[in-house]
Amino acid sequence: MKNKTKQMLDSALVHQNMGRIDQAARIYTEILEKDPMQVDALHLLGMTLFSEGNHERAAGLLNDALKISPFNAPFHSNLSSIYIELKNLSFAKIHAELAIKFDSNLPEAHYNLGNILFSQGEVDLALSSFSNVLSIDPDHQAAWANYLFILNFSEKTTPQEIFDANQKWGNLIRKKIGTETYTFKNTKINRRLILAYYLPELDKHVTPRYLTPILKLHDKQKFMLICYGFRTDKGSVPNEISDNCDRWVDVEKLSIKDIAKKMRTDKVDILLHPCTFKSRYRELLVHRAAPIQVACINLVSTTGLVETDYLISDNLISPVAFDINQYTEKIVRLSNFNTYKKFSDTSPAEKPPAKENGFVTFGSFNNLTKLNHKVLATWCEILKRVDNSRLLLKDRMFENRNKRSSFTKFFENAGIPRTRLTYSGFTAEHAEYLKTYNVIDISLDPFPFGGGTVSYESLWMGVPIITMVGPLFMGRLSASLLNRLQLTDWITSSETEYISTAVKMANNLNLLSMLRKDLRDRCDRTIFNADTFVQELEEALELMWRNYAF
Repeated sequence: MKNKTKQMLDSALVHQNMGRIDQAARIYTEILEKDPMQVDALHLLGMTLFSEGNHERAAGLLNDALKISPFNAPFHSNLSSIYIELKNLSFAKIHAELAIKFDSNLPEAHYNLGNILFSQGEVDLALSSFSNVLSIDPDHQAAWANYLFILNFSEKTTPQEIFDANQKWGNLIRKKIGTETYTFKNTKINRRLILAYYLPELDKHVTPRYLTPILKLHDKQKFMLICYGFRTDKGSVPNEISDNCDRWVDVEKLSIKDIAKKMRTDKVDILLHPCTFKSRYRELLVHRAAPIQVACINLVSTTGLVETDYLISDNLISPVAFDINQYTEKIVRLSNFNTYKKFSDTSPAEKPPAKENGFVTFGSFNNLTKLNHKVLATWCEILKRVDNSRLLLKDRMFENRNKRSSFTKFFENAGIPRTRLTYSGFTAEHAEYLKTYNVIDISLDPFPFGGGTVSYESLWMGVPIITMVGPLFMGRLSASLLNRLQLTDWITSSETEYISTAVKMANNLNLLSMLRKDLRDRCDRTIFNADTFVQELEEALELMWRNYAF
């Protein structure tokens, strides 16, 4: 009987590994009909259900398996993965920690714990977990992607450490892939250049919001645009992308190597990679898909790759003095680091809410993983110095009661009562989400990883931002935007100056009223001015091509 069961399990595993989930599930079910306590069948049937998105039933089966085999580390690790999808992070953390307790060399358990800790705002502990993964499995690309990204959130990280880590990853991935030499023959100057944009998993990040105005305004007489990418949710490509490029190429079923080969076959001249913020999206660059390769639009640091020829930035985000130890690429500085799609669905309030409320409301819509203890302590000091002021914090994680309680406890321990705090969770409708800016007077930028999307949103809605310019790439974006808007008085260089500036601005209602009225027009002329950005970008691309051709 045991041999028969083993044969059935082996057969089901073959089906499961080949993606034939239904066949595998039928065999596991048949085994369980004969032996409901067959622990491997319980576990593996649960994992087939997990792969099909049936998370509740999957969790039930994994829990049944653990009743029989309570010290099984892989079972705990996989159950942790399921609870992460169910957004039950408390249970997910328990099972990840139990998996590590029973087998400290299980990389997926450390990986799950890292994701849980990061989502809870425990940045340094998350980095430690991902470092544990990489010590066990140095080629764990998902862990590398998260580790390199999260380094930018830690107040302990230096620019040199970010550069070194990205370069280390670059060397490892190059060694894994190997280097090949390609001859690109078409070096003619006066012709229509072929530009490629790469948009993997475009439904999972905000890159399209930055890219769509650029695609629309490219000079189609000078440039042919081919966009390569895919969605993970099987949805259709947004018309703003497909209608504004010469060709959309769905590459979901192609390997990274084959995507690069496809670009070379299509004779792409310049690859513009608009989403290098995660290392897993960068591997294409190692394959040298085009003679010129450019990192741009949505990035947080160097790519760490010598194959990336250029990186688009500006003078404030990337001062010339930073070139030596922060980038493997040659920096091209435009007047704007990037641009953003304009919002047409909501108007700013006619006047700051403090005019009617009688008190100033500060706010932050940033991901709470950016709100480290030093940031919160700084905000506590601002609330103490601005009488009767309030703070609104908005993030989907604030739908969790425990998360709200932990933040409230921090503020109360600093002498800020609960009555001065407001929490707001997820808002599905974008117009309604933007309207929330109408109830705050001043946005507070976190550090060292400042706002990205939310900084554009805040300024568009007439709400100025207090920011502290830092040494890291993403600690300088808000300052870059404010600089373009000629709001340099809102840019600070220390926590002391950050606090004093917040106090000064909170006591200047006339200035807040003026900005509420004209900030959108300023934004329209500068940071949302895609015409200027595209013109400068195209000039830079033409110069890159001339330098390459000669």
